Order: sequence, then C-alpha cells, then structure tokens
Amino acid sequence: MNPKKLIKSVKALTGWRETAFLLALVERNVVNAELFLSATERLNIDAERFHNGFDSVLDESWDHAVLRPNEERLVECLDEVIGHVIEEDIDSYGVIPCNQCLLLWELALVSSLNRDKKRAEEGSQLSINVVSGFLEFSEGDDLDENALIKLFEKHELMLREMEFQQALCDLLRSTEKLNKELMTKVRGLAFDGGVSNLGISLED
Repeated sequence: MNPKKLIKSVKALTGWRETAFLLALVERNVVNAELFLSATERLNIDAERFHNGFDSVLDESWDHAVLRPNEERLVECLDEVIGHVIEEDIDSYGVIPCNQCLLLWELALVSSLNRDKKRAEEGSQLSINVVSGFLEFSEGDDLDENALIKLFEKHELMLREMEFQQALCDLLRSTEKLNKELMTKVRGLAFDGGVSNLGISLED
C-alpha cells in the first residue's frame, strides 16, 4: 500500500464524493461507537424519529447528505450524532474510538452542509488514527517509536484500513455521475460484513 498515493487520491475528492467518502469511513467505524454506547447504556436514540437506532441515523445521513440533500433533516441527524459524544472523563479505552467515530460522522455531515472547506484528508487520517491508537493500546506496550512505526506499517488491521480507503477512492472516481447504484456499492464496501476497522462486530 502506497500512503502517498492514498493521500493524493483523498485530496482529489470533492463535492458529493468527499461526503460519501467520509460517510463510508463512518460506516466502517460505527460498530466501535455502538458497542461502547450500548455497553455503557448511552445509546439513546429518538425512537419516534429514528426507528432503527443508529442504523436509521446512518441511512438518513446517506440519504440527506448525498443522494437527496435536505438541510433540515441533515441537521436532525447531526444533532443526534453530537448528542452522543461523551464529554466526561471515563476510564475506558472504548470511549476513544467511540468519540472518534462520532467526530468523523460530524465531519461527514458538515461537509455536506458547507462545501467551502475540504474535510476528506482530515477524516482519512482520523480513521487511520483509530486503528493506530488501538494497536498502540493493545500491542504497543514497551515498544519504542521505531518499533511502533513498524507495527503500524505491517499490521493486518492497518493494511486493511489503508487498502479500504484506496479502494473507496477508486470506486468513487469510477463514475462521473452520482447514482443510487454507486452508493449501494460504496456502502457494501464499507460495511464489509459488519466488521469494523478494529476487526470487531456487533456479534462478537
């Protein structure tokens, strides 16, 4: 995997492609947030507004940020996402990838509301940081800086994350026009059987 190629590909994303890229990263990260919020009894979604919990919020995010832009409905999704950010100090590693996912989600929705500032590169690095932070936490004890870098470069989870992001960029640039079929493919690539970028799923 060529990191420089990935950075170049991410920087080239604009408009709906940038928002779709960021939402796909959310799709790959959302399990990390759901598991922690559920375990700490913080997954409180407005059931009347979003009938299927975070799945409904994510579905509407795709719909109203990419396919059928609707600022009012998008702001409702944004409020729900921001409302789940954990601000208090919690002695649990799980809060970190949870909040990183929610920040990534916020970036994706704001990218649709305001195209003036590009956010894809920031989102790309944030998702990569989710993986590197997890590897440092789980396998990085007693490793010096050089050893950590080697761990990040060669670990299966990091390679999977980088390859996913590059494949995502390539897919988004494979057509000139936005269409539902493309978004279905993008979401399928991101979902990957419900396994997050940390290698976990809701069924674990």
